[in-house]
Amino acid sequence: MTDCNCARELIPWYASGTLSSDETKGVTAHLAACESCREELAGTLRLKIEIEGEIRRLPRLSDATWKQVAAEALGQPVVRLDVGSFLLGFSLGSRVRGGKVPVRGDLSVMGRKIRLFNVEQEGSK
Repeated sequence: MTDCNCARELIPWYASGTLSSDETKGVTAHLAACESCREELAGTLRLKIEIEGEIRRLPRLSDATWKQVAAEALGQPVVRLDVGSFLLGFSLGSRVRGGKVPVRGDLSVMGRKIRLFNVEQEGSK
């Protein structure tokens, strides 16, 4: 059986349906016996409904706005990870290019880059 502290930590995920089967069973069993945690769940569900309602009321961005954002992001780094020292290093990077996000990995040995892999998404050039 789950205690109140554990149940309260899991209630947001319980409300969103993202707990594992075992966690869901434990929280459900606890809720059946604990009025305080049931009230906590009710408050969490009310908050979830209010937030979802507010999100639905937000204005939608036009296709032109999305195209402008994509054009400005084109070629910009999405992620870059560098590990190593000035003698030996590994670089993993990704950029938005033509609506695709190819991933590249390089090994750097004493300042000289060696391409380890360059994975383009299927259908990209």
